[in-house]
Amino acid sequence: MLFKLIYNELYLESKSSYNLFYMSFFAISCLMFLLFTFPLSKINDIIIFNGFLWIIVALSSIKLIENSFARERDFSIHDLIYSSSIDLSLVFLSKLFTLNMILAGVQQILLFIYILFTGLNFDIVFNLIPLCVLTNFGLIGFGILIFLLTNTSTSKSFLFPVIFFPIIIPILINSSNIALGLIIQDTASLYIESWLILLTFALLGVLLGINLFGRLIKQ
Repeated sequence: MLFKLIYNELYLESKSSYNLFYMSFFAISCLMFLLFTFPLSKINDIIIFNGFLWIIVALSSIKLIENSFARERDFSIHDLIYSSSIDLSLVFLSKLFTLNMILAGVQQILLFIYILFTGLNFDIVFNLIPLCVLTNFGLIGFGILIFLLTNTSTSKSFLFPVIFFPIIIPILINSSNIALGLIIQDTASLYIESWLILLTFALLGVLLGINLFGRLIKQ
């Protein structure tokens, strides 16, 4: 059932105007805008890019989550899904895995583009995949729950990012630290504490989502 739900999410994603291409264009536009606010001599600075990368990832995760639920309403299947006998924890997991894959794809595209500009080693992209996936579990898991909590408010488009960003700051900081160490190949900076913090957020996001998604979606 879970794989079928994931397939359905990917199918709707392919039919939606807010697909991987749209999200990649959004992320690349943000990257170009941020990079060109600095002098050209600073664009190759990996520290600047690393900081921008995780800010853009956070913004992209917000768009992905909002688009996921909006897509269900656009296709008139929102009420059908959440009033059926399907285990809603599986619906949550299908969204979690699907959005994780899409966000990871956006991250790899950003890295490829930056490497083309700077001439860094392409192996960096593959080295960062485990970090991206682990980080995304925390971002998407907490993001879905916060979106549902603010969904009943008339100011949800404002409240969602306002509540979301303070909670994910530890995720972004530790992801940034680990990514910088992987890129510059400085193993001394790969603190085990950072990996444990990311793992903790990922597990909390998954467990809370499994237990609370059904209650929040029906409120």
